[in-house]
Amino acid sequence: MSGGIDQTEEKARNALFVYAAIVVGALAIALDFASVDLALPALEGQFGLDFESVQWVINGYVLAFAVLMVAGGKLADAYGRRKVFLIGMGIFALASLLGGAAWSGGAVIFFRVLQGTGAALLWPAMIGMACDAVGEGRRSVALGLIFGTCSVGNAAGPLVGGALVEGSSWRWVLWINVPMALFAILLTLWKVPRDKVGTTHPRNDYAGMVTLTSGLVALMMVIYQVQSWGWTDPRTIALEVAAVVLLGAFFIIEQKAPEPLVPPDLMKNREIQVLCFCVLIICELFFIVLLYYTQYALKFLGDDPVAAGARVVQFMLTYGAVSYFGGPLTARFGTRRLLLLGLVCGTVATGLLGYFGPGSSWLAYNGSLVLLGLSVGLVIPTVSARAIETAGAERASLVSGITFMCQLAGSAFMLAVNTAIFSIISALTMDRLLAQEGVVLTPIQQQAVEQVMAGAHTLHQMPAQTMSAVAHLSAILNQAYCEGLQVIMWVNGALVLVALLLAWRFVPKQEGKAGG
Repeated sequence: MSGGIDQTEEKARNALFVYAAIVVGALAIALDFASVDLALPALEGQFGLDFESVQWVINGYVLAFAVLMVAGGKLADAYGRRKVFLIGMGIFALASLLGGAAWSGGAVIFFRVLQGTGAALLWPAMIGMACDAVGEGRRSVALGLIFGTCSVGNAAGPLVGGALVEGSSWRWVLWINVPMALFAILLTLWKVPRDKVGTTHPRNDYAGMVTLTSGLVALMMVIYQVQSWGWTDPRTIALEVAAVVLLGAFFIIEQKAPEPLVPPDLMKNREIQVLCFCVLIICELFFIVLLYYTQYALKFLGDDPVAAGARVVQFMLTYGAVSYFGGPLTARFGTRRLLLLGLVCGTVATGLLGYFGPGSSWLAYNGSLVLLGLSVGLVIPTVSARAIETAGAERASLVSGITFMCQLAGSAFMLAVNTAIFSIISALTMDRLLAQEGVVLTPIQQQAVEQVMAGAHTLHQMPAQTMSAVAHLSAILNQAYCEGLQVIMWVNGALVLVALLLAWRFVPKQEGKAGG
């Protein structure tokens, strides 16, 4: 009897140490993800980077993070989650150290790609470690802890990054990751039990890894560069063709591989497909809020970055709180009910934001963002928990890699689509309003307007000659921006409604195994 109690107590203590290690790991990733933006102007000035080049400090990290996620999950399930977590965290720490000491813009970008590689290994391993440490009944609690920590890191990232850049140097935005990563590594080595994996490992599907990774790289390159190159540029067309060919080859290879990267029962499982679509759409809304609503405050309301971030803090706090406390709700109500509730909230919130617009009353604006934060906080961790229930705990790292890849790569693609829609609607609105005023912009005035609408400048940075030459120009640009944003919110509201209907139809009440 006492032996059983001792084992239970030891397992509980081990779970606490696992929680501590993965919380620090999640916080390091989230802080890094949200704070590096603040270092870009200093990087641009020190190394003489142009706007397109400096964006690859962000894009290179996200690219590696997204495209290597599935491979990282497969490796974690095959060779041990603790081992892959340590390797990924070690790469992340080393890349942060060297990136902070970088001697050129190219070196910073290279080490950011290496950082993303480490993150792609440690994230799915971290999810698997959490599932190993707790029983099935508390799995949602563990996942809520991880995603809640990420929301805290995302909310604090701009403040931490701004303070480090202002108080010291952009280099500390990267160096701050090192002590957190080292703490997680030492704690894992000291207290987290070794993996219990078999002596024989599955054959790695290298052809699947190469084609999937290369195809996603080509697709992400199109997403990142199409605004600069244009859709008809030969480079864009070549990358589009490469993406189609490589991803098509991946699906063919997976049908014939003896041990495929993504098992056929997962690839063909309708429930997994619907879960990935749900998390893609909801995560895209997360980025739309952080991008478009903060940009509106910067451009038209005269906010500084901290004040602009404060205008969406209610969204971030709601998302974080719901993520943290969603675990007990899942245990009581089940993943399906919480998923459907989250999608209902998302449908209503996007409709309200599309109707009222960013310049609406305090109650309408904040109420809509709180409702959207509730949606994001319910859907993202619930999708991860439900996907693991469906696939089985033994494939937790792989399926979490798949869902998180959809969050990053899918959201990046959809964000590019939304940007194109926003640009078209705002341009049409601006042309209509200018025509009503009987105004035709000169090339110089047009360039100044595009710099504001594209995000490079705020309204207060527009040349005085342009502002004085066109009556009501600030009101025209404001209305054009708002109408463009309202349309993309309505489009995404329709997509969330589609996700809700699909989840209602294909996510069953009885949790089943993949392929069932």
